[in-house]
Amino acid sequence: MRSPHVLWAVVPVVAFLSTPFLPFVNGPHLWFGIPSVLAWCLLWTAGTTASLALVEHFARHTDEGDEDDSVMRDAYEEAAA
Repeated sequence: MRSPHVLWAVVPVVAFLSTPFLPFVNGPHLWFGIPSVLAWCLLWTAGTTASLALVEHFARHTDEGDEDDSVMRDAYEEAAA
């Protein structure tokens, strides 16, 4: 089962894919002096970095020194012998 924190990575993907369908983005508008589509994509490029940092932060990392790994390794070695 995947961690629910992986859903953070879906948000920028949905934002990028919805770009052509959003009228406030896909129009002859200027945001900060640049076209709105470009500003939207720049915003969500930074959002992608932030969401992937959140996923990495909340991910469960296993170290080789964990007790669970050593127990599993010992059980595997006993079964293989």
